[in-house]
Amino acid sequence: MSIVPTAVGAMLHQEIRMRFKQFATVFLAVLATTAYAASVGASETTFAGTRVTVDSSKSYEQVVDALKSLVAKNGMMVMAEVNQGQMLSMTGLSLKATVLLVGNPTVGKQLFEQDQAVGLYVPLRVSVYADANGKTHVEYDRPSSLLGQFKNEKITMAAKMLDEKLDGLANMAAK
Repeated sequence: MSIVPTAVGAMLHQEIRMRFKQFATVFLAVLATTAYAASVGASETTFAGTRVTVDSSKSYEQVVDALKSLVAKNGMMVMAEVNQGQMLSMTGLSLKATVLLVGNPTVGKQLFEQDQAVGLYVPLRVSVYADANGKTHVEYDRPSSLLGQFKNEKITMAAKMLDEKLDGLANMAAK
């Protein structure tokens, strides 16, 4: 039995390859910039982050859909969705993994007014993936553990509120 590629399949493959090349170009540019910055005396800050994992008995697709819906219903928005599984399929890796960038522009404004470096962590990243056994997980880094490094009372207060918000959203989506 042979597989004959269709025109649509070929176009999709070409588009995926183009997007991967764009991603690789941006990634290498960021890597080169980072290496250059380190060589010209950039400062470093070390901190400990806390990762939260919520297990689910739901399917990967159900959890992704539930999380997107809950984010919208709870005063936040999905600012970007990165289907890592689709992206990595170009390399032959087959997995189910999506990262959602979630946030609230009003809260983001409050954080950015204090320190623009919060942009490293805001909007927040929430990962949904199915492990090798097909079990679905929701993971994120606790905002207070990421933003605590700024040692700013207003940022810390907002980060603790975001901890509670993400805890609730992740648990509701997973259950």
